[in-house]
Amino acid sequence: MVWAAGQRLQNDKYIIEKILGEGGFGITYQARHTLLQQLMVIKTPNERLKNDPEYPKYLRRFVEEGRRLEKLSEQKHPNIVRVRDLFEEGGIYCLVMDFVAGESLFNLVQRRGALPPTEAVEYVRQIGEALTVVHQARLVHRDAHPGNIMVQRDGKAILIDFGIAGEIFPTTVSSRFFAHPVFAPYEQRMGYREPTVDVYSLAASLYYVVTGQRPTPSSKRKRRKVRLVPPKQHADISAELNRAILKGMKLEAKNRPQSMREWLKLLEVANRTVEVSLPPKKQISIPWVWLTRWLLIYAVLGFFSAPSALAWAFAFGFGFAFGFGFASEELLKSFSKFHTFLILLGTSWLGLGLGWLAYQIYMIIR
Repeated sequence: MVWAAGQRLQNDKYIIEKILGEGGFGITYQARHTLLQQLMVIKTPNERLKNDPEYPKYLRRFVEEGRRLEKLSEQKHPNIVRVRDLFEEGGIYCLVMDFVAGESLFNLVQRRGALPPTEAVEYVRQIGEALTVVHQARLVHRDAHPGNIMVQRDGKAILIDFGIAGEIFPTTVSSRFFAHPVFAPYEQRMGYREPTVDVYSLAASLYYVVTGQRPTPSSKRKRRKVRLVPPKQHADISAELNRAILKGMKLEAKNRPQSMREWLKLLEVANRTVEVSLPPKKQISIPWVWLTRWLLIYAVLGFFSAPSALAWAFAFGFGFAFGFGFASEELLKSFSKFHTFLILLGTSWLGLGLGWLAYQIYMIIR
């Protein structure tokens, strides 16, 4: 049964607003918590699976994994969507999660194109840290592709869509309802549940984010021996980042990093080697020849104006104004107006002072 908008659950605690998605595993609804007036996401098993012989086992796993996810949410990991509730309504189990505002990483790339390596690695690193916690709780997401990674305005990436397309579906239907084929390893089709599945998915996601191109599906690589084009051929990325992506996307699980933490270490090394283009340093040009010449002119003015304070002041004012007009253009190329003023003021005072000193020595030895 698919609930329509306006359907009330748990004695009016939740109101269904619309269907967000429906797949082979389950149905996702947008709902509103009536007391808190907050948007929530409710996931339910798809009752079309009722005819599957393993459906009762599926429901038991759904409840067990829901409880584990709810317990996982107690850690309040910033990059994992929080599970708020688990209940049964009319014989249908419901998993309630926070509604995560933002834009999926998939849509972000669709809108902007391939992202800069540093930005892409940061989003994936956050999700990798989240999946490390998930694996420690004996869970495997199994669908960690860009469509299930939400990016918020502050740059935080959040992993969503737990509980349906992850650890819990029946093995007998895995071949009919495969996870996103572009981002999933081929062994997932056979019900394989190990952290290396998420390593492949996240590495494939990073491939897509830094290149803007979808990687060759693992099924084609396995069955038709189609070569995976290295991401470096699509985008200007470092050799280390290229190596980290390819290592995480090894076709055979045994050849990949065996834990998310191990793969994140490769990513950390790659991130340290990302070249950062710094703006060129501003070249400082000082007209030394002109300043020296003007220093000598000031010295001459200081020498001949030394007998009279009025003449000395006039020489200073005239020379400074004349000098500022000619030298400031060159100095302003490298200095601010204030610093240009200080340089010319210092030059004028030094020149006049040397001229005055020379005059005093002349008067002594004359």
